[in-house]
Amino acid sequence: MSLVGRHIGRYRILEELGSGGMSVVYKGLDTALDREVAVKVLHPHLAGKDESRRRLAREARAVAKLHHPNILEVFDFSSAEAHDAFIVTEYIRGRTLKTYLDDGPMEPPELAAMVIHELAAALAHAHDSGVIHRDLKPENVMVREDGVLKLMDFGIARLLDIEDRMTLTGALVGSPAHMSPEIIEGLEAGPEADIFSLGIMFYALMTGRLPFTASNTTATLKRILDGTYEDPRRRVPTLSDELAEICATCLQRDPQRRYPNAGKLRDALADALAGLGFSRVGEELISFFADPPSYQRLARQRIVAALLERGERQLQEKRTPRALACLNHVLALDVTNERALGLLKGIQRQQRRRTWRRRGLRMG
Repeated sequence: MSLVGRHIGRYRILEELGSGGMSVVYKGLDTALDREVAVKVLHPHLAGKDESRRRLAREARAVAKLHHPNILEVFDFSSAEAHDAFIVTEYIRGRTLKTYLDDGPMEPPELAAMVIHELAAALAHAHDSGVIHRDLKPENVMVREDGVLKLMDFGIARLLDIEDRMTLTGALVGSPAHMSPEIIEGLEAGPEADIFSLGIMFYALMTGRLPFTASNTTATLKRILDGTYEDPRRRVPTLSDELAEICATCLQRDPQRRYPNAGKLRDALADALAGLGFSRVGEELISFFADPPSYQRLARQRIVAALLERGERQLQEKRTPRALACLNHVLALDVTNERALGLLKGIQRQQRRRTWRRRGLRMG
């Protein structure tokens, strides 16, 4: 039954924003502070369980201590005596990251790296405070109207026992295609579980498809446990080896082989992006979401320029294989780039000369 028009404590419920297997989210008004809020109300079958309420309070207290520009702020939560079990958060005007993903992959792939960098920065703050998300997916990321990302629904999957997660109507809580192997196996989830889920999001943002998909939930979970997926470079020719390797590290089957926490992933992405001139990632994303087509065109031009400069420097340093990788990356972005084509011809001439010299020495 809808709560629209009712009061929950000091919060007047204005409209329903969405619903899922665990809760309904409403837009509300804090009548004491006269501000808009979001009110997430647990379904009655969960609200009626004392253990679910205790977990809700525990998780709400933990997340309320997190203060980061990319984490949705928790304002309030229900008391043990309240009829409804709910969490009150800041209200975000915008769209979920899922709606952007539905439009196709983010191109160039460095844009996907920027998104994951911002989420990793938020998670690094959470991990440092001992908070694990456990349910990372594009639906749990809001893109605010000004282009700032907001990560939400921390710890929501912990409100259920593992048996409940497997039987909840509509979906396996935690979103099967985004779950880490250890969560599927019912093991305790650490920061590495969030890293795995970020890797899945990274792959999907770059390619437009999930790394582990099958015809049903059971088969999808088996694919995750098997740990096999298509190399994203087969689908995205403009994807650099560096970003592909970062994604692969996130998706390692063994948690010990992933980045140990989100801070390490954030730093790896920051290094890769800074090498191309994208050092102020948050500002770059604000520009992108304000005007995606214009930003994408300019971003490709900046990447090409940075790669050409790097390739020429590597040629001067006699690091020909790395220079070739840079120039091939340029041509994947701009197939007619005259500067890259000219440099490649120069490399080929040098290689022919070396071949002739070797043949001459052998003949002599």
